[in-house]
Amino acid sequence: MSWFNFFTQEIAIDLGTANTLIIHNDKVVVDEPSIVAIDRTTGKVIAVGRQAQQMHGKTHENIKTIRPLRDGVIADFKAAEEMIEA
Repeated sequence: MSWFNFFTQEIAIDLGTANTLIIHNDKVVVDEPSIVAIDRTTGKVIAVGRQAQQMHGKTHENIKTIRPLRDGVIADFKAAEEMIEA
């Protein structure tokens, strides 16, 4: 084992159309739906993942939910970026 391997960490992100997985050192640490809730008036992200999925279709008209991935590709880059940052 080299010193470089001792100090490195493995991380993988699987951006799926339905769910996003984050794997760290062979363990799933995040398994959330790929959905983002955004306030239409301010453009700010309100919720991501399960919280945003619970808002889907049940919120005020000024809040919209977005699925940033469609058919296996990123359809909305800004929403996908916000989802990864959160």
